[in-house]
Amino acid sequence: MSLTVYDKAKWHTGATRASADIPPEAGATHIALILRWCMENGLCSKKLLADHGKTIADICLGKDDCRAFFMRELDGVFTSAELNTKGRAFLNAYYSSGRTRFAREYGTYLGDCAAFAAKRLGKNHDNVYLLLENSEASYRQIKKLCNRRHAEFIAMKAAGKNTPRKA
Repeated sequence: MSLTVYDKAKWHTGATRASADIPPEAGATHIALILRWCMENGLCSKKLLADHGKTIADICLGKDDCRAFFMRELDGVFTSAELNTKGRAFLNAYYSSGRTRFAREYGTYLGDCAAFAAKRLGKNHDNVYLLLENSEASYRQIKKLCNRRHAEFIAMKAAGKNTPRKA
């Protein structure tokens, strides 16, 4: 199995057209939000669960901060190693590339985050998702979004439209 790097917090530090006053950890917020969703939905790898099961349980209960965990334990890097087979299938189709059939039909996680942040904050620029709050309120909204996209992904697969296929 080849390793896929979905995102790195450092890729967003000093991003083009991002406000200079955005703290470096803001580049990790959108990643930690979907990582927590994966944790809550049984999409994490056996190794991640074995290594960090207690902390993951606390994160799922809202007792620990997923962004702090992501930066501390995963060095701010989100890869396919953190996911099981079902998690990799979904994230490969949805996370960032618009080249999959699923992403072309439904959108990408980064696009969805940007649209959510722009609507919530009344601002729109290329990296508006960097302004997402690391909060339970943000997570609840992203959770709804991920639940909907995951249901769409499952329905697409059930309909026989295999994904991902890159154009």
